[in-house]
Amino acid sequence: MCRNERRFCRCGRNSAFLLFRDNLLYPEILLNLYCPLCQDRALWDEAIMLRDCGWILEYDIPGAQALLRQQGLKGPATPEFLFDEGYLSWQGLSPGDQEMNAALHRRLAPLIEQDLARYLEAMKGEWLRHVAELKAAGWRKAQSA
Repeated sequence: MCRNERRFCRCGRNSAFLLFRDNLLYPEILLNLYCPLCQDRALWDEAIMLRDCGWILEYDIPGAQALLRQQGLKGPATPEFLFDEGYLSWQGLSPGDQEMNAALHRRLAPLIEQDLARYLEAMKGEWLRHVAELKAAGWRKAQSA
């Protein structure tokens, strides 16, 4: 089971939906979240931070390392490992994927009653376009999708 949580950035103007794979890490492991509007507030430290298309995630790496070791996971906890393996990363491919997906479902919902096959085709097409846009923009998780 995975935990999901919405977190606001340091300036409070934007939020991201986060995924906590297998509930191994606590929300407090993410010390700070910076959006493109407040990223200049971050004092960049590659040992504890990860940058993804203008967003910066700042992790408590020693805390994450201790929690992962308690669960028998060996190897160094790095920002890249925590993010790329989904232990504390975006829910979806970018910070706003949860909202985008909900809006897409609401917009296409009338098609379900009318023509389920058309609904599924439209959903697939829209999602593939979204993923292509995220890849082109350079979103980290979209690169492997």
